[in-house]
Amino acid sequence: MPRRAFALGNRWLIFYLAFLSAFAPLSTDMYLPALPHMAASLHTTDALSSLSISCFLLLFALSMLFWGPYSDKAGRKRVLLLGSALYVVSSVAIALSSSIESLLVWRGIQAVGSGGISAMSLAIVKDVLRGPVMARVITWIQTITILAPMLAPVIGGLLLTFTSWRGIFICLTACGLLAGGGALLLRETLLVRTEGGLARMMGRIGYVLRQRGFRNLLLIFSAVCMPFMAFLAVSSYIYQGIFGLSPQTYSLFFAINAGMSLLGPLCYGRWFADWPLRRFFSVFLGIIVLSGLGLLCMGHWHPVIFALWCAPISFCSSATRPPSTVLMLNQLSTDTGTMTALINSGGLLFGSASMFLCGLSLWPDSVTAMGGMACLAGLATLLGWRWVDGRGLYRKQA
Repeated sequence: MPRRAFALGNRWLIFYLAFLSAFAPLSTDMYLPALPHMAASLHTTDALSSLSISCFLLLFALSMLFWGPYSDKAGRKRVLLLGSALYVVSSVAIALSSSIESLLVWRGIQAVGSGGISAMSLAIVKDVLRGPVMARVITWIQTITILAPMLAPVIGGLLLTFTSWRGIFICLTACGLLAGGGALLLRETLLVRTEGGLARMMGRIGYVLRQRGFRNLLLIFSAVCMPFMAFLAVSSYIYQGIFGLSPQTYSLFFAINAGMSLLGPLCYGRWFADWPLRRFFSVFLGIIVLSGLGLLCMGHWHPVIFALWCAPISFCSSATRPPSTVLMLNQLSTDTGTMTALINSGGLLFGSASMFLCGLSLWPDSVTAMGGMACLAGLATLLGWRWVDGRGLYRKQA
């Protein structure tokens, strides 16, 4: 790592990068307990209120497809400053919104700013680290990052005891200010910049996607995100609507599930890092499928039963993140910003699709939607991994 890559020291840089990568869960999970209250305050429906999550994630993912190539040309620091400015302004505007239409517009702008912030975390890691050290740092960052969805809804539930949903967005404004302040302390980590205009810059996305190894892995491991993102979309309505829990009790159930996500990378680094990748991914993706079947059969019985079947999904999904991320990053030695943007946006695009699918009327209820998504996505990724690995359709060094 370069000397003084961060003004406060390189150890603090790791915490800062983890904070950057947590912007998506911070921007969604913190106000999940407030969704019903927000809908009532703005005199709108639950469906329109939920659009503030699904549309945010969609635009967040799409914006990174611009920010990643742009950072390869303009540098990581400039993208962080621009993204932070958009995030702060939009967060204040959301807190002042008087209609759902206004809120959705500003949430779109907030998503674009957040995409610029989050897209830089992995890019900076690959700029300054290589080999086993990079793998360990990615595992640690992703472990810390998973604390965000565990703590955010709990904080949101506590905030609702003395403020409204608007106060939650004021807190998010402070997060944007911290991101921008950290960018001022960062030394530019990009050493070699891409040249050319906008068309050539965006054309690097096509170049990266034409690399067979990266493309295959991107499709498979982006789909792994679908069951957990489905949980984000329906959990509030399942716990509060079907099971009749309070926002505060729901936030605790959500935190328990997120705690299983936290254990995933920790357990991978402690016990599973030496497993052959073929066995590791096959076992963990298979557990997701089995958990989905459990939800379909028993998820309606009780909130505790529902939580017990969701926990393995969260654990296995998060455990696959460090090895799959390192594996994808090792497929190319150039276009780091573009590659990390595709990794980040791929999971969110697939996840947004799962949130949309869960809202369709083809499911009899939200529990069935959650279980069905886990079964279908888990089975598709398991078969895809076995096919790609069996034919050697990627570079196997990790």
